[in-house]
Amino acid sequence: MIREHGLLLTHRDTSDSDFYDVPTPEEVAAYDPTKGPCCTAERFRMDIRGFPKNAWNVSAAKVFAHSFQEAHAQFRDMAQREVERAWTTHLAYLKNVYQKQTSKARDIEADKQRHRRKECRTQMYYRRMGVAESCRHLRNDGLAIVKELGIDGMSSDESDHPPRNGIPVCQVRIKQWRSSKVTEILRACDALHLRMRYGGDWDASLGAWPHLRIPSLKHSTRAAALQLPSNFYSPNWLKSLNEFQRDALQPRIEGYNLEVPEQIAR
Repeated sequence: MIREHGLLLTHRDTSDSDFYDVPTPEEVAAYDPTKGPCCTAERFRMDIRGFPKNAWNVSAAKVFAHSFQEAHAQFRDMAQREVERAWTTHLAYLKNVYQKQTSKARDIEADKQRHRRKECRTQMYYRRMGVAESCRHLRNDGLAIVKELGIDGMSSDESDHPPRNGIPVCQVRIKQWRSSKVTEILRACDALHLRMRYGGDWDASLGAWPHLRIPSLKHSTRAAALQLPSNFYSPNWLKSLNEFQRDALQPRIEGYNLEVPEQIAR
């Protein structure tokens, strides 16, 4: 009976249904029991995130008990405190349900975020490939560098940040293992892409507006790409590896010219 009445007051179909109209932490903190109940039976609100016996939930339990005994005549002779106690016990169960729901929601959002970042790296890889192929100054070493890095060698973008001058902004996570020279080549590709998109008069061509990518203070947590030419890796980062880590990395002896062509740098 307690469970069924709780479902009725919270407008939920089953114990596993989502929770609605949950009070914010600010509302719970600001609640003063001396000024009246925290909610009504018509708009019943329990603090599913907080302790079952905090001030808000003690008040909600009283609202529940009164509504329960009004709806069920056979329990009107029962002490209201017993109904409150039964509801508080049930609330502890509901709190566990809510925690599982939010944990599942976080896992789903994390999977979506990983997929978005993977998609972003894939688009970035093929965009840089296209730029390197179309630029005669990058067609040799520049194109080979992008191919060697592959999709997993591209930096991850964090969520979009407020636009700057109408241009979407993404923050780029730093790859500690990657040589700064490689990063300069990739940034040259990005600059050429923007140049081609905007044209000589800086008028955007058709399609989505290019994102402005700015360095983040956060480092990428993804492992370094394996079996790349040794000069693709940061010298200081390579020095920090022990013998076993270096053997696992398997850097190749041959390298590429990592200088940005003068025709592009200027």
